[in-house]
Amino acid sequence: MRLILVLVTLVLAASPVLAQDNAAQIAEGKRLAEINCARCHNVASEGESPLTDAPPFRDISRNYDREELIDGFMEGLAVRHPLMPDWDVTEPQSEALTAFVMSLGSGSKTADDPALQGFDLLRTNCARCHAIDAASQSPEPKAPAFRDVVKKYDPDALEEALAEGIVTGHEKMPEFAFEPQEITAIIAYLDTLK
Repeated sequence: MRLILVLVTLVLAASPVLAQDNAAQIAEGKRLAEINCARCHNVASEGESPLTDAPPFRDISRNYDREELIDGFMEGLAVRHPLMPDWDVTEPQSEALTAFVMSLGSGSKTADDPALQGFDLLRTNCARCHAIDAASQSPEPKAPAFRDVVKKYDPDALEEALAEGIVTGHEKMPEFAFEPQEITAIIAYLDTLK
């Protein structure tokens, strides 16, 4: 009985961390899909693909399990369709794409996830200079990666700066001020990078 309680406690304690990791992975998969796949495939939770023969990603999620998708992305999907370009996918990219694709088929609305909304806000407003994910380099070398920012500052401590407008000594950085619901979403995403 004690062993069961200990196991349940460990699972419950780990679940917020797993949820945050999963949100970051889904966000990265969404980013990769939008860059590399959306020209032909519908990568949203509804709608049709731009290319008629390219299945929407939500349909792909219903036809393959997680391991099949990871293997498929890793082995190169170009062999399955002549119009599909070759794309060397790393294992982390494959896992991120799979997490995103699977999130579409589970009926969960990724757009309703605050962390994904936060990712989209940061991508729109900040990714021109800052790395906003867990691995890439900042396009502007002097702009810190957000994964490093959250090591220095707790995301909750950034709420006031996000509301009042972030101002730095760097003249190229525009001043940003976000709405309360946007701040909540940004903080939710930044929490995934801790």
